[in-house]
Amino acid sequence: MKNRWSDDDAASFIADHQAAGVNEDVALRVYTSRLIGAELELVIHGGGNTSVKTRMPDFLEREQSVICVKGSGWDLATIEAPGLPALLLEPLHEVRNWQLLSDEDMVKFQRLNLLDPASPNPSVETLLHAFLPHKFVDHTHASAILALSDQKDGLEICARVFGDRVAITPYVMAGFELAKKTAEVFDAHPEVEGIILEKHGLFTFGHTAKQSYDRMINLVSLAEDAINAAPAWTPAQIARRDFAAPSDAIPIIRGACAVMRDDGAHKRLIADFRTSGQILQFVNGADLADYGARGVVTPDHIIRTKNHYLVTTAPVRGDMDAFAASVATAISQYRADYDAYFNGNNARLGGVKTKLDSTPRVALIPGVGLIGMGASAKDAAIAADLAEITIDTVIKAERVGAFEPLSPAELFDMEYWS
Repeated sequence: MKNRWSDDDAASFIADHQAAGVNEDVALRVYTSRLIGAELELVIHGGGNTSVKTRMPDFLEREQSVICVKGSGWDLATIEAPGLPALLLEPLHEVRNWQLLSDEDMVKFQRLNLLDPASPNPSVETLLHAFLPHKFVDHTHASAILALSDQKDGLEICARVFGDRVAITPYVMAGFELAKKTAEVFDAHPEVEGIILEKHGLFTFGHTAKQSYDRMINLVSLAEDAINAAPAWTPAQIARRDFAAPSDAIPIIRGACAVMRDDGAHKRLIADFRTSGQILQFVNGADLADYGARGVVTPDHIIRTKNHYLVTTAPVRGDMDAFAASVATAISQYRADYDAYFNGNNARLGGVKTKLDSTPRVALIPGVGLIGMGASAKDAAIAADLAEITIDTVIKAERVGAFEPLSPAELFDMEYWS
């Protein structure tokens, strides 16, 4: 992965931001956040987060030690200084010794310590950033890191590839418990350049913005080298046939996914179509129903795509009635499986959750490509983008071993976090 740091660009960011009343630390935090956000193989559509510890005046003009961390609704690719809300750092440090802090109380506690109460909600991983001692902290969902980590023996693979350059936190859902556990992991290995969160992503850190960014690029590049050293993975392909055109296949899927509204009308999701050589090789695999529907590559995706993708049969020109029948059956089964997934996990949590809809958000179509689906064109495009990243990550994971996501129960807790 190319390192895009430029001393001239960094200096320009500092000058421009200082002219607008933003301090140098935050200016550099914006700069390297955007460098990270520009790499789709690091983060996409609001994924990942960054922070900087600095000093700022509060409402009474008293200088305070604060942490500025990415806020909800901001994307690293386009982030500005207001997207890094400042929180008082000392109170955040004090809760590290607590044994319990519910997600709801954590959100309230973080808002209580905002310098500006009008700021957006800070990241759910704010406490993790705060508990690490470094001035700059970066977090991504790098595809190459996930390809190594999303394995049955992912911890061992990562240890072999990175040696003592990184420490590893076994999977814990984002929040207070993950923050405490990762801080403990760092305390036991204070010399590391980064920490891998199992089946989740990578944290790097440093005393300067450049050091933390350099470590991110270097560690991801090391992961890419390990993947490239492994044999290529090409799934056995289905027999070539006269596949139907996307314009014939996609409306059938959209129609089968339509949901009846209260007024009796059917609401169809918008579809965003993607195809490429890599996508077709993936969806034309004979075992697509296995490797293509195992689950998301990082928990963050489940909010946009649900855990599993819909896998259809191959639409053949001149036999679309058979395709329509198979799609109807597949979607009926998808919804039944989702309902069972919800009911079982909701019972585990005491029946307190309200079920989301059971309609798929991504469909893999042999011979055609994939579609992302959503209530808006933006939602559909996001689902399709994440599906493309997922395909690339799964291919990389299969080169190294066998892609294995988190368990349905672990992912349910993320999908129904709020």
